[in-house]
This record gives sequence, structure tokens and C-alpha cells, in this order.
Amino acid sequence: MSHSFQFSPYVIINFLAMILTSFLYQVPCFATDSTLNGAYKVRIPTYDDKGRMNWELIAEEADNLSDGVYSAKNPKMFILDEQRAATMAQSNSGIFDINQGQAKGSENLFVKGDGFEAIGKPWTFEENVDSSRNRLAFSERGKIGFEEEIESGFVNGVGQAHEHGPIDKSNRADQSSNHNLMEEEFSKNFPTVAYGGKIELLDLGEGRRKFVLENDVFIRMADYEGNSSKSDYSTISCDWAELFLGNDVNSTEDSFGQISSIHALGNVKLIQPLRKSSAGELKWSEESGRVYLFKSARVFHQKWGEAQGEEIIIYEKDGRAEVIGGNQGRSRLILPPLGKTNKP
Repeated sequence: MSHSFQFSPYVIINFLAMILTSFLYQVPCFATDSTLNGAYKVRIPTYDDKGRMNWELIAEEADNLSDGVYSAKNPKMFILDEQRAATMAQSNSGIFDINQGQAKGSENLFVKGDGFEAIGKPWTFEENVDSSRNRLAFSERGKIGFEEEIESGFVNGVGQAHEHGPIDKSNRADQSSNHNLMEEEFSKNFPTVAYGGKIELLDLGEGRRKFVLENDVFIRMADYEGNSSKSDYSTISCDWAELFLGNDVNSTEDSFGQISSIHALGNVKLIQPLRKSSAGELKWSEESGRVYLFKSARVFHQKWGEAQGEEIIIYEKDGRAEVIGGNQGRSRLILPPLGKTNKP
């Protein structure tokens, strides 16, 4: 007795769709040449759960170590945001686990994104970490260069005299024992550069990024817009810092490609022309236009001496400092703007 089976068009379409989906998620590897040991000029795209390209690996040479794991020579990663290559990262070598969305390497990684560049090692990459689309991290030493200047009021205060030139930079973090890494250069000079023993670059999507720095943190901010041929610098040194690039979630300002906020903790020192401040914590946002110093805050002005309080507020508009202390913060002392003298 024979039986005949008939399949409806819908069954056939669903079956073909399952095969196609399975094929896509095997992550194809395209190579122009190959040997028994590996492939040359490799291109490996990865996809998210909606079938859209997430990031892509391009390498001069790649060896397949195991299922979905590749050892790559001269790899480049192109990380997409809204189907646009928003970040490029390259190194001399790296191990890439395509199925797990992870990568790592021991040599310097050069990263270029909207409004910044970064260099560091050893490096790791992970998808979907800490409410971010992806995370790049340096575990020994790294630095970040930001294209946009921080408001000049932060650096020197409006009306800064400028005749004093740059401040003494003898405390620069790149003069530490990790100086060899710091010799790795960016593609150009940046007005704001941040250094750290450990650095995390978190991609929050829509052009927003969070940078977390730990251990011997140093941030150098230059003002190239002053009325002097020399640039004025301000610096922040601390144990830990968090910088946001692009619009902060709580901000109404359009800050695409710009640093929108800085939060520093632990042995904080803010050095500006003519003035030094220290505290346990510092907060600044582009929207507020103020620098807040908390926890045993002190400020020392070359002309006006030293003051301390529970809180110090530095105003970008004119560079003046307000020291708050005493009983429940009721005592206030106003220090004149930077560059102001006793002359009428």
C-alpha cells in the first residue's frame, strides 16, 4: 500500500526560511586565498538577533583555531551603530570568538570613533556588557584623545590674563614608568587627552559613549581659543574618572562628539593657570557650566591664598570660585576670577 504526501506552499517556505536563517548564523568567512593552515584577506561579518550586521572583522590572515574562533594577523574591526561604521579598531594581532562576540589581544589596539581616538593594551572586546552595545577595555595602560575642546571657562575662566603661559606639566601621567606605551601616537594632536592604568570604552548607542578610567588617572585639557600664541592647560589627576561623550541621558544640550560631563573620585587635583584645587570628588557638566568640588575641598590662588570648605564651586563664565563651609554650609567665601588683580 503506497502513501503520497503533499506539502503546502507555506510549509515549504517556512522550511526554506529555517535553512536560510541557520546558514546566516553560521557566520560566513569570505577569503580570497587559503591554505591548509589558514586564509588570507579574510572578511567575517557578525549579526545581531535581528539579522542586522553588528560588527565585521577584516584581517590580512586568519587561522581557524576552533569552531568560530580565529587567530588574526593585522585585524581590523568595524563596529556598526545604526548600520553605520561608527568605530574602527585595529591591532597587529588578536583572537576573535565570533560566536560569543568576544575578542582579545596583547599588542596595542588603536581605536577611532566619532570624536575620539584611543590606544592601549592588553585589550578585550565584548558585546552587550553593562547596558552597553559593546565594551572595549585596556587593562594595563591606555590613553584617549578627544577632538572637541572642553569649554574654555573650565580651562582658564573667561578673562584669563594669558600672559602666564602654560602651567607646569611636571606631574603628567605619561612621564610614569609606563612611558613606552604613551609613546604610541594618535593620528593628530587633540586638545583633551585622558590617561589611565585601566580604561573602558562603553558604546551606549546613538553616538553616546562612556569612558571609565582607573589607576593614576590624568586628564589634560587645552584652550586653543585664547588670545595668546601659547595654549593654556588645565589638568585633573585622580584615582577614578568617568567621562561621557555625546548627549548625557539627563542633558538637554546637543553634545554629539563632545565631552558632556566629567566625574572624578579619589585624591582629586584640579590645576588651572594661577590656581590649584583639591578634593575627594569633582563633578562637571557642559550643561551646568560649573565645576563642583566635594569632600575636604581646598583651593589655592597664587594671589589670594588658600581657602577650604565642604564644597567649592568654580564658575566657567568668569572663573571665580565660591567656597562653601561652616555650619551646614552657610558660610561662603567668594574668590575673584582668575587673572583678576588688585588694580582698578
